[in-house]
Amino acid sequence: MGYAYSVYSVDLKKLRPHGKKLFAELRATFADDLAEADEWFDTAIIEKGAPTRLRALYQLMMKLPLQKDAGFQYGYCVEMLCKHFGERVDDVSLTWFSDVLDPLLKQARCPKTDALLGAGVFPMKIPKPSDFPEIGTVTPAKCKVGARAMSLVKPLTDGDENLDMVVDEVRRWFDAGLANKRGLVWFVY
Repeated sequence: MGYAYSVYSVDLKKLRPHGKKLFAELRATFADDLAEADEWFDTAIIEKGAPTRLRALYQLMMKLPLQKDAGFQYGYCVEMLCKHFGERVDDVSLTWFSDVLDPLLKQARCPKTDALLGAGVFPMKIPKPSDFPEIGTVTPAKCKVGARAMSLVKPLTDGDENLDMVVDEVRRWFDAGLANKRGLVWFVY
């Protein structure tokens, strides 16, 4: 079973604590998602003391101390902010693809997939999730580097339809991140 990327083009400067007004807006907009999340993670909340998703969102928006062992909750809250301020740009359900893309990138003398996609780089300060979601951030400048890398590897696919699809999709991500000087934030879960 693979876990697909969810990729958002977003103004990275907007991903920060905003206070009570935005908290209230997000609470209303994502009410169903917040309730469903607490059902999904009830064991972590009840048995391990993780904050509810709503509590995690409040802590994040109000610059309150965050629970170090509950990074997953804050990671999903960051995704809420990306949904609110950005737009989802992935068209194809891609799972981890570095094993097929990295050899082409090496051949083209480009950085590896994880480096191009900013794997493990968070758009705002949160505790690192111990499992999911995996998160990465790509600045507009790095989107330009990524788009160029995809242009360099495209001729190296030798017409392989699957490789072409991966390269084209990832190129679309970088192009979307460049639009309006936005960046990218992606999640895998």
